[in-house]
Amino acid sequence: MKTFAAFLVAWILIAGCSMAQTVNASLGGTVTDASGAVVPGATVTAAGIDTGVVNKTVTNESGSYQFVSLQAGNYRVVAEMKGF
Repeated sequence: MKTFAAFLVAWILIAGCSMAQTVNASLGGTVTDASGAVVPGATVTAAGIDTGVVNKTVTNESGSYQFVSLQAGNYRVVAEMKGF
């Protein structure tokens, strides 16, 4: 009975840990123009090549953007700004 109880406790601990694991990625960068000046307010789109999931964000005052908690995979990233 002790062996069964030990097995049961070990199984519960392992099952709980495995359910908590996730695979996420983050992606970030800075958008600049041809002269190297940062571009605040640009819309940045990250489209999952394999999944088709599209995420959008806008660059901050420093031209930086950050996507957090993306599914791991390959992405096509495009930055757009009216007038460019």
